[in-house]
Amino acid sequence: MAYRAMDAAPAESVAEERRGREVGRFCHACGSVYPLFQRRHKGKPSFGKDHVASPCSQEGEAFEMGAAWWEPAVEVLPPPPAEEQAGEEE
Repeated sequence: MAYRAMDAAPAESVAEERRGREVGRFCHACGSVYPLFQRRHKGKPSFGKDHVASPCSQEGEAFEMGAAWWEPAVEVLPPPPAEEQAGEEE
């Protein structure tokens, strides 16, 4: 099984200072990121598993705000340089 991946993660799992722009919608059920323009959970994800033996339990549902099964996916920004981190500790 192959994964297509990028530096994206569910927004709630990334520290505030490392969150970049929103790049999609992360489904908690299948662990895949779907495009922002897609209104329903269907078809192939932008990033996730290439081959899935069975469809996701959320397949066909609309990406409605407030639904517990998905959340925005954001770019994960690189950590700050080591010099900045050392300066903050002093």
